[in-house]
Amino acid sequence: MTSVGSQSTIAANVAEDLTTQELVNKAELILAAFKQNPERLHHHFSDLPSSKKSKARNRVDPHALLEMMLKHAPNELGRRYVAEAIGKSHADGTTSLVELSNTWLRYLLVPCTLNNMFFQNLIYSIIEVKANRSSTSVPPSESATPTLDTDTAYNLDPHPPRRDPSMMGLVRLREGYRCPITEFYNTDNAPQNEYTLPLEVAHIIKRAVGVFDPNKDKGSLTTWDILKNFIGWDMKRTQEVVLKLDMPLNGMLLERNLHHRWDDFAWTLKPVVDNGLVVPDTYDVEEIRPQGFPFLHKANGSPVNRRITFQDRGGDQFVGSYMPDEDRGLIGHPRPLPDPELISLHRALCKVLHLSGAAEYIDSIFRDLGEGGVKLPSTKVRTTDELDLLLSTWAISPSLSVH
Repeated sequence: MTSVGSQSTIAANVAEDLTTQELVNKAELILAAFKQNPERLHHHFSDLPSSKKSKARNRVDPHALLEMMLKHAPNELGRRYVAEAIGKSHADGTTSLVELSNTWLRYLLVPCTLNNMFFQNLIYSIIEVKANRSSTSVPPSESATPTLDTDTAYNLDPHPPRRDPSMMGLVRLREGYRCPITEFYNTDNAPQNEYTLPLEVAHIIKRAVGVFDPNKDKGSLTTWDILKNFIGWDMKRTQEVVLKLDMPLNGMLLERNLHHRWDDFAWTLKPVVDNGLVVPDTYDVEEIRPQGFPFLHKANGSPVNRRITFQDRGGDQFVGSYMPDEDRGLIGHPRPLPDPELISLHRALCKVLHLSGAAEYIDSIFRDLGEGGVKLPSTKVRTTDELDLLLSTWAISPSLSVH
């Protein structure tokens, strides 16, 4: 009899000889059978805890999450990664497919949403479970983290904890102090007789995902190993992205409501294709969540731009006339346009979150935490390990019952 471990090794060896489309076809057949298997909905040790009184769905359907990960991977390398992970997990049985789904939920989707507007003030109470922190962490699926122990855990340095003070000014300058969607100028930075609104610099991918202690937080290393494989980066590119999360390539200048909904993954940007070719730096607004794109108009009452082209307007003739003094020293600094790969990653996460039901589930868990008596004292939840601690705190609280 062949052992479970041997089965997954055989599956991995077979995958090396198949094209990406062949792997995707096999994964789709696996998922079709998985959808008919009621065991996928049974409780699993890697499920996120939730209260019996919770208004949330008990869990995300693992089939839906795996299907959306496969369907909406950012590129061919990402599709191959997802398809291989599904094939390897299937070789180890139904529970391994559930574990794979929960790994992507816990270590990819949750960390990428933790710092959105809803969670900004959600913090955890450091109580007696901190001493047992290691026992609260749920190990990730090996199929989902193929390079964690051989590459990412040893070679990835975190983003500096302090924000880069120049990013805000550089993004504002690059955009000419104007939101490309609403065409409003930033308050206090506008030509005469132009309409203004408070504009904010939005991170395409939240910088908090890159801020962690590599000696204590293996959860964040797991997150980056998944991100690395999901978008098909090598280690050099992954490290570059982590260290540049506070640079203009990861920023946009948006009206406040647009910023909050972007962080909520309610809308995203889709590359414009013309005659089979991608138009550089040009995107259409794509609304993923119903009513996820704010109802806004330009100053003249016309609809806001649903197609935008990013360009560096910092050198335009009249920008200097309304540039604040503190930004003048930034004129000679590089102002790269938003990185297309980061936008494609946001778009993929956006679709997986909302089309799998994961976004609704995550929101409900944290809403229940806030309403269920979890103390909110001092620091933001930013990493997967901190999330584990928070959820474990909730699970053992005598005032709450957890299934």
